[in-house]
Amino acid sequence: MKNAFIIMRKEFARFFKDPRLVLGTLILPGLLIFFVYTLLGSVFYEKEPSYTLKIVNPSASFAALFEEQDAYTLEEAEASQVEAIKGEIKEGKTDLLIVFPENFDAILVGGAYAPPGEEGSPNVEVWYDSAQMRSATAYNTVAGLLDTLEDMVSSRFDVNLSGGGDLSTKAEAEASYYAMLLPFLVLTFLFSGCLGIAPESIAGEKERGTIATLLVTPIRRSELVIGKICSLSVLSALSAISSFIGTFLAMPKLMGGNIGDMFAAYTAGDYLALFAVMLSAVLLIVCIISILSAYAKSVKEATAFAMPVMVVVMLLGLSSMIFGTVKNPAAFLIPAYNCVQMMSQIFSRALSPVCLVITLASNAVYIGLLVFALTKMFKSEKCMFNN
Repeated sequence: MKNAFIIMRKEFARFFKDPRLVLGTLILPGLLIFFVYTLLGSVFYEKEPSYTLKIVNPSASFAALFEEQDAYTLEEAEASQVEAIKGEIKEGKTDLLIVFPENFDAILVGGAYAPPGEEGSPNVEVWYDSAQMRSATAYNTVAGLLDTLEDMVSSRFDVNLSGGGDLSTKAEAEASYYAMLLPFLVLTFLFSGCLGIAPESIAGEKERGTIATLLVTPIRRSELVIGKICSLSVLSALSAISSFIGTFLAMPKLMGGNIGDMFAAYTAGDYLALFAVMLSAVLLIVCIISILSAYAKSVKEATAFAMPVMVVVMLLGLSSMIFGTVKNPAAFLIPAYNCVQMMSQIFSRALSPVCLVITLASNAVYIGLLVFALTKMFKSEKCMFNN
């Protein structure tokens, strides 16, 4: 056991005496995750989301259940406004519509009524749009409260039996599903493709010693950097696109649809926008991994440095599932996150040209700054030769 402890002490000393390993393995992952999610949560999202529910023929019994639901605002509406309110739900201006039968409270306390499930039985209509996260959340809350009310009054009414329900079409529901899942998968594919190629191109050459031969050639360092980034981006994009196409074609089968309908659901402009966003994302990721590779001493070390970044990128990809699609233009200034949100807009068929321009322009600035930084690193003998 003595020798085992000696080996352990040696390995611990090797690890903790190397600031690069300590920084990349112990400090950066938690720090980056905390910073990114704190920024997203505190700047771009409501701390206490509020929901607007409109009610026709309000019920005092139902309203009593909402006394502790501070996030919900109940607004009374007229029966003549039902169709207009449905349009508001589709537009995202109203989250939910509840239509109670006339004299609903009298029925609950023992008035004349047909048994539930039979013709003429009291039916509560709940209209919502499952393609919108807020509306779906509000529906889940209301459905739970109506279930509670049913249990309290011995099931004297029905919910959405003869009227009411989901306002979204099958195509809209599928688009909402794609918008939540595909951005995460695409970003993961892009990063995996870059991680499999970029470290070997720079850190690998440093490790083998061939970087010196390349640096003494009569070529400007900026041209060398641009050539590497462009070639790595093309190779990484091809790898990612291959995986994405397979996933994209499999999605309709997963949803019980067909591939033709899925392709027809999106326009040529949507596909061009998606290509532009993916291209900017892969350039951004390649630049980041290239800088880490230039700083690292070996491919193994470069890969270790990239792991915290991969964790953050994957968490940003998950933001489309957690937070849905945001509309704040400032959110599209955040690198990588803006690509996720743009893909979410594209797949949900709600593309905003303004947000697309902000995303591509801001990413172009970030890529330019990263190329400049990488050029400086290539000019530094200390960085390139680990002096």
